[in-house]
Amino acid sequence: MRGSGGFTLLEVLVSMTLIAVLVVILSMALRSGINAYSRAREFNKDFFPRAALEGLLFRQLEAVVTPGRGELSGYFMFDGEGDKIAFVTTYGPQGVGRGGILKVVYWLNESEEKLYYAQKILVSRNEAREDLPDRFYDLSEKELNENGWLVATLSGVKGLNFAYRHSAVTDESSPDKWPEEYKKGRSLPIEVAMSVDFTKNGEKNQEERQWYIIPVGVR
Repeated sequence: MRGSGGFTLLEVLVSMTLIAVLVVILSMALRSGINAYSRAREFNKDFFPRAALEGLLFRQLEAVVTPGRGELSGYFMFDGEGDKIAFVTTYGPQGVGRGGILKVVYWLNESEEKLYYAQKILVSRNEAREDLPDRFYDLSEKELNENGWLVATLSGVKGLNFAYRHSAVTDESSPDKWPEEYKKGRSLPIEVAMSVDFTKNGEKNQEERQWYIIPVGVR
């Protein structure tokens, strides 16, 4: 029975049940929102550095110095391995170096989980053909700077892989089957495939390798 201006026991129970259901629904929605935000933040943490790296390498390989073509052909140099690549290009980060000639090197310091990028402005053809300094990949940033190299690093990288397609490799083959070495010579590969693996929560990423394929030179 309803008292004067009050509620029945049934009405109170129904109200409490409805409130409990609403709390559960709101909690689930909040948890889903937090999980979605965390996933998006984790995705962006890897996506933006990867996209910037791929974009820079794409533009530099597009502007690579080509052997036997034009006045710059004497500066040609290309040397590729499974976890490092070095070549001469006319494109630098943010457009710096457009019209100039740069020797650029990408490599991975696995113990530090850092990807290194180094560039050096060339003033002579001999510099283009010279081998990299002794222990180049073991030098500190300070030592590289003292040798005329501008260095940038990207942390949280646990894997860096390159593969190279030349004229003898068919279009249908996967980069997993391409050679992982393209040593110094008088020609360029047709395409370069790059795969970058980022560290997630301090643990190595075990996902399947994803390749980013870049055409070499302006075609």
